[in-house]
Amino acid sequence: MQIRLDDVSNFALKSANVTFPSGKLSVVIGPNGAGKTTMLKVIAGLVSYKGSVFFEDVCVNDLPPYRREISYVPQNNALFPNMSVRENIAFGLKVRGINVKERVDEILQTFRLEHVADKYPATLSGGEARKVALARALAINPKAILLDEPFTNLDVEMQAVVNQEIIMVARKLAKTVVMTSHSVKRAIRNAGSLHILWKGRVVFSGNPAKLDTSVLPEDVRFWLGSVIEVDITEINGTYFAEANGFRIPITTSVQEKRGKVLIPPDSIKICKRGYIEGRVADVRRYGSYFRVCVDVGKGELYIVTPVAVSRGEKVKLKVSDVAVVGGEDEV
Repeated sequence: MQIRLDDVSNFALKSANVTFPSGKLSVVIGPNGAGKTTMLKVIAGLVSYKGSVFFEDVCVNDLPPYRREISYVPQNNALFPNMSVRENIAFGLKVRGINVKERVDEILQTFRLEHVADKYPATLSGGEARKVALARALAINPKAILLDEPFTNLDVEMQAVVNQEIIMVARKLAKTVVMTSHSVKRAIRNAGSLHILWKGRVVFSGNPAKLDTSVLPEDVRFWLGSVIEVDITEINGTYFAEANGFRIPITTSVQEKRGKVLIPPDSIKICKRGYIEGRVADVRRYGSYFRVCVDVGKGELYIVTPVAVSRGEKVKLKVSDVAVVGGEDEV
């Protein structure tokens, strides 16, 4: 089911226009206070708004939340503490008159939760609770699933597990999934459709492969980072992004020989032992730190640093990580 917001405004959103494609994983990113959670609640019908929300081509403004046929999973999972995992998953099914046992068993198997079926939320790990919340959301066979920061308070290992479950829901089960995230790198890698929300406004919406950070507002560039074209090579099982004579290791496997990578500001340091050379194109002071734009030949890199530099100065940079920009079919 395609979801579309037309000129939606309220206390957090400002004339938001965005389309979330059917059967894809759409990721909404932005800093705290950008309006990400509010956008999900608008789709779910949980907050008031001006403008219109469409499911396919049908306006749902007058439909209450329980008739919108979507599932919303908040950051705290909202599991019923007095119900077992099995009972939590069955809750939405009972009120709809669906064959509970058969469907619950199917969902438990899909999410590999059989071993915790009779446990209660308080006894689950953070990752298990998040999987149960996702399983419960899917149990009623909704037309779309809304996930608010599903990786919050999970360790790195469990984030990877939950990430794979979300990809499975969007890709293998062909569900429309709209997810908010603070993880720019994960969003860039996984999103079939990427949406950048900034101070209540959508400043980018579409295929991540078409993201061009150079046209975004300055504040957004220094939060998000730089997207540059690179050659991708593999040496002894390790992948590298190569451009303009420098080489950056990539932590994930890549099939393409050429593509785009995102270099987040927090992955770049100005240091004497840096292996990327560039010239400072712009520098601005913000309190105790500087926003620095460095021209490296193949593009400009945006850096937030305590190191004072001057416009026109040659500097060396060290990059610790990059995110390969995924395409529409790479979730």
